[in-house]
Amino acid sequence: MTKTILFIGGGSLGHVTPSIAVADVIHSKNLARIVFAVGTRSDEATLVRASGYECHVLSAPKFPRGLTLRYLTFPFSFCFALTSSLALLLAVRPSAVFAKGGFVSVPLSFVAWCMRIPVVMHTSDSVPNMSDRFLMRIASRVCTGFPLESLGIPHIHTGNPVRAMVRQGSREEGKRITGFTGSRPVLLVIGGSQGSLDLNQTVIKHFDELVQMVDIIHLTGSGKETTFTHPSYFARAEVTTELPHLYALADLVLTRAGAGVLSELAALKKTALVTPLMGVAHDHQLLNAEYLVDAGAVYHVPGSQLPMLSGIVTALLHDTEMMRSMGEALGTCFPADASEQVSQALLDVLGSD
Repeated sequence: MTKTILFIGGGSLGHVTPSIAVADVIHSKNLARIVFAVGTRSDEATLVRASGYECHVLSAPKFPRGLTLRYLTFPFSFCFALTSSLALLLAVRPSAVFAKGGFVSVPLSFVAWCMRIPVVMHTSDSVPNMSDRFLMRIASRVCTGFPLESLGIPHIHTGNPVRAMVRQGSREEGKRITGFTGSRPVLLVIGGSQGSLDLNQTVIKHFDELVQMVDIIHLTGSGKETTFTHPSYFARAEVTTELPHLYALADLVLTRAGAGVLSELAALKKTALVTPLMGVAHDHQLLNAEYLVDAGAVYHVPGSQLPMLSGIVTALLHDTEMMRSMGEALGTCFPADASEQVSQALLDVLGSD
């Protein structure tokens, strides 16, 4: 009888795309039935189903922070999530669960643990958040994207799983999509699945300066669409299958410091300018950036320095050796076989079930 693995995670595509990378490895070997459970954001379920997997949606509350009335409703919302998790687990009957961190993973993983279903979890960033620290207490295997020597529990440093399609981009297809000739350097600006208002505003405000040097690919984020047009400017709110080709065309990438996009850029050895999102989840993006800066792998652009972006881009374009060395260094910061390592951890648990 074929065993089932339930992949869970959500709240952002950064919790979903690495799970798909691991699922693809297992699916390619036909070793288990694969089912997903994601959060209520529509793009999560859409991406999973487009990847060919059965997908369920779970409504789970995020633990409230600060002074808010959500403390009053959280216990009821969490109890509802536990009940929904039990119903889902009884329907799917998984032999193992893969938890990709975040608040969506908590109720399902907890109920799975109570049912003695083994849980394998993966935390992407250089500092685990509250949900991840809880999951580490109940997981049979803990995998990490960054080397967390001070974690204090047994774990496997696997790196962050990256979908195989990311490495299959075509520069020629990127030129076709954007309409660019490829004769000028290309700056890709990507603020994550939710977009970045700061990065978007910087591009438009300093557009005249930037476009003198580069063609610009601008992924603004859902709900942050722009009507701005120019022959050297290509903008989309979000992309899916086109992303690898846009990566292939890009010479420089301006991004936040989320582990998912950094791992994709590492797989492609791209030159990255990182502007960490501050004040969220123990400032994990800042810590991600600092780790990579210390390795000579990225160029850190604090939010206060975004007005100087044009000068930074100019300096890098005139120092091709620095661009090359940063890309090479970034490529060595994350294990290249992360998807295989995480899938093996899952299969080990599945085999011992």
